[in-house]
Amino acid sequence: MRNGTRHAAHGTMKPAKRLDGVEISLIRQINALATSESLNLGIGEPNVEPDETLRALAARAASSGSWHYSPNAGALSLRKRIAARLDFDPKTEICITAGTEEGLYSIFQAYVGDGDEVLVPNPGFTSYPTLAKLAGGVAVPYDIEPPDWNLNPKAVLSKITSRTKLIVVNSPSNPLGSIASRQTLESIASAGPLVVSDEIYREIWYDASPPSMLGMSRNVIVVDGMSKSHSMTGLRLGWIVAREEVMKPIIVAHQYIATCASVFSQQLTELIFDAKEWNASWLERVRAQFREQREAALYSIRHELEADIQPPAGAFYAFVPVPACDTVIFAKTLATDAAVLVIPGVAFGSGGEGFVRISFAATAETIGVGVERIGRWLRATGR
Repeated sequence: MRNGTRHAAHGTMKPAKRLDGVEISLIRQINALATSESLNLGIGEPNVEPDETLRALAARAASSGSWHYSPNAGALSLRKRIAARLDFDPKTEICITAGTEEGLYSIFQAYVGDGDEVLVPNPGFTSYPTLAKLAGGVAVPYDIEPPDWNLNPKAVLSKITSRTKLIVVNSPSNPLGSIASRQTLESIASAGPLVVSDEIYREIWYDASPPSMLGMSRNVIVVDGMSKSHSMTGLRLGWIVAREEVMKPIIVAHQYIATCASVFSQQLTELIFDAKEWNASWLERVRAQFREQREAALYSIRHELEADIQPPAGAFYAFVPVPACDTVIFAKTLATDAAVLVIPGVAFGSGGEGFVRISFAATAETIGVGVERIGRWLRATGR
């Protein structure tokens, strides 16, 4: 009897089928290999620390703000500040989320069901295919081709079928650093299915501000937030913008996932938006810092790895070709043998095999030494 009870209990501990094949992402697996000696060129967050003004705003938000729930869709005062720059109704067309990841999860849960197809970029951010699977859907990759990694609308439009529920676009791209043209985005926006435009890196650019999909059609859903632009990754503050008829089920899903975003983070974001002059100068400083780090990365990649890549137009990643090999083994061996972390390109889809993502969200010195370690290891192993 005891054995039967034990067997029954063991059966109840089996994870849900939706988690079959779902693991901690390769990004997290590689970062877990870090030691005190490691140089981290795999990290996906800005190496920008808050200045005195930002810390003062945070102190003010903590000392004088509410500690109670906000409405599910977020404080109306914050939604109004976001809507002030857009032609959207703050009451019905903006939802504040616990970071863009939770925002994306809410969208997928609201719209993707069993057998629905979700078109995702390949290479593209690791979460998109998994979010489709967790919602019961099927991720259908559309290819973005090297060496320029320019998004071709035909690659997307050719994959649309009667089962296509969502098209995911990410510009500037993680991991590619490429920016899609306005004409390309307009073609995708008018294709028919709902389009999710992940614009979390839109404030990090080098030559020209990236076009947004906002307002390109009534079926576009834009996701954005404070994580990358203001180095607020740990404060989990994002938002979704969509027309009312599209937004309604998203807010319902969001309520049961997060109730509401952190009220402290909402209040801090309001204060940041109100400090217009400081905010504009902050963003300029962030872009200037990443511009210097990008140049350091391109120089080191060219000299140490003998790779001449297209300069990333946005975000803070370089997608770098490496000698033919299994790039997962390559990245894990680099982590243990050369004490430098990079992310294998295949983490971002089959189109990433043969590449690694190098983050230049690090000091110029760290970038230089880290890439030099990779080059030295490659030469030592005869790659």
